Amino acid sequence: MRLSFITLFACVVFVQYSYCQKLNGEIFIPMDNRTEIWIKPALDTLDNQKQYTFRIRVTPEFTISQFLFEKGLAVQTDSVLEIRANSPKSGDVDTAVLRVIVTSIKGSRIFLFQKRFIVRVPEKTFPMISHPKTNVIMLNDKTRLDRNEVYPKSMFFEMQPFFTMYDNEVNMKKIDVTGVTVSLMKKEGKQYISHGDTMTNEALRELKKIKISIPVYIRVDGQAGKSKKAIWERVVVYPD
Repeated sequence: MRLSFITLFACVVFVQYSYCQKLNGEIFIPMDNRTEIWIKPALDTLDNQKQYTFRIRVTPEFTISQFLFEKGLAVQTDSVLEIRANSPKSGDVDTAVLRVIVTSIKGSRIFLFQKRFIVRVPEKTFPMISHPKTNVIMLNDKTRLDRNEVYPKSMFFEMQPFFTMYDNEVNMKKIDVTGVTVSLMKKEGKQYISHGDTMTNEALRELKKIKISIPVYIRVDGQAGKSKKAIWERVVVYPD
């Protein structure tokens, strides 16, 4: 009687210790081909961040006490186990181990099982922008013009400058440019208007004369189907 009590007490202490500590993986028994526990389907490879559903059971004299899953989450509901791997790697293969603590109904026996999974991790993609900039204006289809930003005047003379307009910076749906208007602050009231996607020669001549940094107002008119858009950008152009 005394021996049984000591054994039971030792088991209880071990279980309590197991729940509070990170258990050493070396003491866990591989789950494959065991009669006390089984898990189906017999998958060995998981895709990262994908949820998998398994059936897991132990023989009637045992019960599952706890799950420990590296690099992910394991949730049991009755005999259904849902697993989702969460590896921090990118574009690589990782491993994740499912560990299961099993106790007998009477509490006198403890089994520690484990199952190792291979995790396929795709390369990380750029996240979607929560508040994308709309009506994007670009010079020569390579430099975005942002309001109040500073640009060298030589940028307008690398080639015959032309403007493009896009719906927003996420889908980059192109809008046909139907006109460009340029106005320099030192030439207040004077506008250089073109009826296409390029500047007028008069506007280019004025930009070439810039000796100090000055604000330049650029209006780009566009049309998408029956919808018309007119976007003003105020930029600062400096001599370089």
